[in-house]
Amino acid sequence: MIFSQFTYFDVNTFNTSLKKYTSVKKLGINFKVFGFSRDDLMRMDPEVLRGIIHERTHHTIEVLIYRILNGKMKIPENFGEVVRFLLDIWKSRGLPMDAPDMKWAQQYLDLALKLRRGEKIELDTELPKPFSEEEMRVVEKLLYGRRSIRQWKPKPVPEELIRKILYAGLMAPQGCNLGTTRFLILRTPEEKKLVRSDIPVDNAVIIVVCQDMRIYRALKYDELVPQNIFYDAAAAADHMCLIAHALGLGAVWLTHGKESTERLRKHFNLPDYIETRLHIAIGWPDEAPIKSQRMNLDEVIIGKYRG
Repeated sequence: MIFSQFTYFDVNTFNTSLKKYTSVKKLGINFKVFGFSRDDLMRMDPEVLRGIIHERTHHTIEVLIYRILNGKMKIPENFGEVVRFLLDIWKSRGLPMDAPDMKWAQQYLDLALKLRRGEKIELDTELPKPFSEEEMRVVEKLLYGRRSIRQWKPKPVPEELIRKILYAGLMAPQGCNLGTTRFLILRTPEEKKLVRSDIPVDNAVIIVVCQDMRIYRALKYDELVPQNIFYDAAAAADHMCLIAHALGLGAVWLTHGKESTERLRKHFNLPDYIETRLHIAIGWPDEAPIKSQRMNLDEVIIGKYRG
């Protein structure tokens, strides 16, 4: 198994896995991906297959291709064949290729095949560039000015803004690019009472960050890299709180226990593979709290380095 960047792993295990998944000499009828045969993949729930395509595109093409383009690595034999195998199954099942994530997988496959044919690749991407001073002032205003808001005006949050917040959460980093993040939106008083809270949320919209655990379980990542599950949820929540602040809204990140989870599951008839992780209350601010402060930077740097 090839682990995510968040995981400590043995280099020998990594190299063995890398060879296994990127240098397969021939993808015969008995070829398997994560132990799943072609027949298994043809019957598999589309969302699980989609997650496997995400993960294999990431680990067998995306992680490697830029090292290849920089001349630091040779093109593995049959580079991209695992992803082609998976996409062929996806297409043969009549599943759509028009979603952004599937276009992304196809784009990486096309690049891998071009490299194997000896064709030159020209990307329209750019290296990160420093922001201008004006841009940095906006970024710092967002990062350092965001506050947790716990009182809101009785004013509805437009659907357009909610969708912008959800999209920001969707675009947050995800370990191994599994694509498991899901959202549940609570708008009515009845729905909001399902989540126990120590603050009044009558005037807020509540977004529950959830995960589709079918993908983690199918790949056994819930055993191999269980920490990624919570990293994914936290990253999504952070992105959502930041963009809410940029939109002039106020948000607070809250956690809930098993009782709230079960009430949500029962009310919305959630399947057992959907797990709730945390929730965010969002609305139009009706308070301007003092920004919470942290310790001095030097106090939290472990070791000798102080800059």
